[in-house]
Amino acid sequence: MAKTAAPSGVAEVDSVLAKYRKAPAIQAEVKKTVVQEVMGTSHESEGKFYFSKGKLRLDIEKPEKSILVYDGKNIWLESRLDEKTVEVSRIRSGDIKKTDSLMAALFDRRDVLQGFKLLKVTNKDGQKTFAFEPKDTKKTEVRHLEVALQNKDIRRITYKDNMENQVTFEFSSLSRGKVPAGKFTYKPPKGANVTEL
Repeated sequence: MAKTAAPSGVAEVDSVLAKYRKAPAIQAEVKKTVVQEVMGTSHESEGKFYFSKGKLRLDIEKPEKSILVYDGKNIWLESRLDEKTVEVSRIRSGDIKKTDSLMAALFDRRDVLQGFKLLKVTNKDGQKTFAFEPKDTKKTEVRHLEVALQNKDIRRITYKDNMENQVTFEFSSLSRGKVPAGKFTYKPPKGANVTEL
């Protein structure tokens, strides 16, 4: 009996994610684009992505600074409204219902794609894009997920939430090597407003 495209497609993405999980460390330049379809707005930001042994950090450097750290137990989101006002959110590990924790879940949890079904695979200019949708929309805010691979590396992750916001992460200048362990620890700055999600 011939295999269907769905399991093999999921396996291909899973194998790349598994390779990332086993790597001593990975870092890359990242460009983040947020499109709010309801508002008709688009916002771009740039920064650096770090990943090592199940831990993840995303430092957005411009135009506004923000930090996402997954330390293996919690997901920390730090945003600066201005020089003095710092907002910090903490999401406990395992709650992938929130779209903010999707990136951490993809890189850390082996079973995350089991909650999605593969819709289609497209191949353009040597880049394969896998489009997924959730099997149960009550279990996640994510309504659509795309992972683009090129030469066994992740080039792009795009997801859409239940408010029709589309978030895209594009990775470039990917390198493997050591990342200081301190990159994956986080302590809210003094005076920050900390919220538990």
